[in-house]
This record gives sequence, structure tokens and C-alpha cells, in this order.
Amino acid sequence: MSARSDAPPGESSPRGPRRVRVAVLLGGPSPEREVSWWSGTRVIAALDPREFDVLPIEITTEGHWLPRPDLLRLPAASGASPAAQPAPASGTSLVHEARQIGDVVGGGAIDVAFIAMHGPYGEDGTIQGMLELLGIPYTGSGVLASALAMDKLRSRQVLQANGIPVPAYLPVERDRWAADRAAIAARVGRDLGYPCVVKPNAVGSSIGVAIARDEAALAAAVGDALGYGELVLIEEYLRGTELTCAIIDDPATGEAHALPLIEIVPHREFFTYEAKYVPGASDELVPARIPAAAAERAQAIALRVHRVIGCEGFSRVDMFFAAGNIIVLEANTIPGLSEGSLIPRAARAAGIEFPDLLRRVIASARRRAYTRRTPGR
Repeated sequence: MSARSDAPPGESSPRGPRRVRVAVLLGGPSPEREVSWWSGTRVIAALDPREFDVLPIEITTEGHWLPRPDLLRLPAASGASPAAQPAPASGTSLVHEARQIGDVVGGGAIDVAFIAMHGPYGEDGTIQGMLELLGIPYTGSGVLASALAMDKLRSRQVLQANGIPVPAYLPVERDRWAADRAAIAARVGRDLGYPCVVKPNAVGSSIGVAIARDEAALAAAVGDALGYGELVLIEEYLRGTELTCAIIDDPATGEAHALPLIEIVPHREFFTYEAKYVPGASDELVPARIPAAAAERAQAIALRVHRVIGCEGFSRVDMFFAAGNIIVLEANTIPGLSEGSLIPRAARAAGIEFPDLLRRVIASARRRAYTRRTPGR
């Protein structure tokens, strides 16, 4: 059953504007479920109840869709550190309350889905395709851009084809690693050198990422990374300044704008999962301490990445400033939204508080959906 409405964003009735019905999707079966929980609960708490009628929906590790109105009363969602907001393991205890997807979000039950799911199933085009079939507007990028950005190898190939610099890298499939481990290790030593970075091809939040300083460490790191999928990237170790640039679309025009550049200074060897989410484990500096011309170039490149990948609504592009060059690591189509996450920090530096950032993302999603349904308007 479709949830489409022909009314434009900002619709009203004779009794005045009604609240926008927003389903916040969080959880899911990905390794980034915990991060999704932190993002989703913070989004739920920050949406103004005078403007938005919020329906929290947990997607369990088994794939059940559970309405969670109790999350509207979760005190920890109001801004406590992620460590204070442990995610439930799966929602299995509530499985008897599971409903069909269409029953939860279809038939005009909601106006827009706010996707707060990170990693596989939430950020890779899967949930986006499902919502497309249901005719439900949703936040963030569409199916193609979501799938492309999540696939590090294919997105890098697209960026390279468009003249955007990326690190030197070597893709390694599971079967090839099993059959040719010595030859691959020799090529890594010759072409990339040590240390090098090993990462799963389609997982975020630095999960499964390791620094290999010799051949033995390489073998261990590749083995661990293959636990998250059939393909691993081995890439050069960059020395320089780690940067990230958030992009948001103007909800009225769709034009993308770069937010202030953030410099990341992890207290660990690199920007690990812990460095990203444990308070005090890294410093995020705004503005970044690089020359003004380089900062402008980084923002321009981030905008190009957003457009080349086909991102919509918002994104975050991770980069390095190394030896005078801006090198792109990846684009994130659903950046973290927990307390201390990078895109809320960049928005705040631009004078955009978190509730207004969410308001813009939702308005952008509704505008895009309306424009697609009414071409020429």
C-alpha cells in the first residue's frame, strides 16, 4: 500500500499546518547497529514535537520491524554520551509486537522516513529500495548513490574516473587471498609498502580496519577484514592531516553546500571505532589547521564527491591533506548523528543547531519526493 501524497512540503489544512509524521528507523542487523542506536535516539529526542509527530521504529537483528513509542520517553536520548546509551542486542524480547512493514509505515501512516541506520542494510541502498517500493519519502541519498558510496572499491573507481585523487590501493577477494597470499603480500610490499591500511570493503565506523606494519600483521589484518565480507582493500598509509567535510543540500533548491572543514586528531594510532565514539578519544578541530587555500580546495573536492557519487540531502566526505594534496578516502551517505558526531559539530560551526539540521534534512527529503512526483513544477 502506497504512502504517497500529492501535497507539497509544508502542507496545511483549514485548521492550520499539521505536524509532519516522521518514522525514525534505527537499529538493524549490521555491525554498526550500536552506532545506529545512538544516532536514532538522539534524532528522536531532538525532533520538536510541535512540528513533528515521531514514530520510532526499531529494526531488530532478525529484521523485525517494531514500533517503539517507549523511545519517545528515553531520557538518555536527549544528549548523553554514546557510552551511556547501550543498544539492546536485538529486540528479540519484543518480537511478539512485530508488524508487517506496510502496516507500520504504509497507507499514509507517515510523511517521511528518517533513516538512522548505518552500514549494511541501512546505508547501502537496501532500506532505500524498500522505501521506494512503498512510495515513502526518506532522508539521505537514493538507492544508487547509497550502494555506490558503501562499496569502497567501486566508489573509488568512479572517483578516479572523474579525476578525484584517492589513496593507492589493492583490492583482494577472499578466493584470491587463499590461493595467492604470498604473491599478494609481495605486491603490497613493493607497491604500497609498510605500514599499510587494511579495511573491509563495505563496512563503516572503522570496523575491521587495521594498520599492518609487516607481512605477518598483513595476514592477520586481511583475515579479520574478510570476516565482514568477500572483498578487502589494502591501501597506502597516508601521513598528514585527517579531514572531514560535511555537505548539506538547501531544502528549498537542492543545491549542495559545504560546511566548515573539521580536522581530526585521534589519540590512538588512527581514527578507530573507539576514537570516533568514546568521549575524549580524539580531538575534532574547527576550523582545520591547514592553509586557507587548501581548506577551500578540500571543500570544493568534497562537493565534487557529493555530486559525482550522486548523494542527496546530506553526506560527509573523509579526506587527508598530505604533501600539499587533498586525497579522498570515502563518502558517507548517512553520517553519524550521535552526540559528538562530526556532521552536527560542523553544522554547529556554521550556526546550525542540531534540531535545525534535522529540520533541513527532512524538508530536503520531502522536497525531492514532491519534485519527482510532479516533474516540471
